[in-house]
Amino acid sequence: MAGVAVSLATAMSLLAVALLLVLPPFVLHPLLDAAGSPAFLGVTSADAHRLSDLTVAELILGPGTFAFAGPGGGPLFDASEASHLRDARALLYGFLASAALAFALVVIVLVRGRREQAWRRVGRGGGGLSAGIVVLGVVALFAFEPAFELFHRVFFPGGNWAFDPGSQRLVQLYPMPFWRYVTALVGAIAAVLGAATWWLARRRAA
Repeated sequence: MAGVAVSLATAMSLLAVALLLVLPPFVLHPLLDAAGSPAFLGVTSADAHRLSDLTVAELILGPGTFAFAGPGGGPLFDASEASHLRDARALLYGFLASAALAFALVVIVLVRGRREQAWRRVGRGGGGLSAGIVVLGVVALFAFEPAFELFHRVFFPGGNWAFDPGSQRLVQLYPMPFWRYVTALVGAIAAVLGAATWWLARRRAA
């Protein structure tokens, strides 16, 4: 069980790093443009970028009110959208806190455990993550929207996650193609990190 825990902790740590790497504006802005966010919102590309930057900043740094103006001067998000974003913020914080604890476990095992055994466990975590990403990628290729809905049903059981793309700005700013691109990018980064970790761990364990 200890070996499984270390492998899972390694995978979670790498996945958290992959997620954090897609959050900077220079990564998100091209994805917004590719997904057609400015057209959905009826604004310029620069305005769509600015609104996304405000949203992500509140998601990460707070205060979590999401009460800033959108196109036309009114609130960008209505009460249900702001509530969903606060739930997403809590989920993000919970995941990152868990990943931080997982990373601490990996470090402790590498420092205090038997070197060869510890690196093998870390390697299995990296390799398992890459393999899992490939499997999930195949599933997402053919059934992304059902998988996206299932994710929301599991992690947002309150039900405040289905919005009208004709009138609600959250799904106009972040339409479904955006989530396809973000998911693919996070998966690709995680798969590369996992493979690199597996390779490094094999060398360290030798």
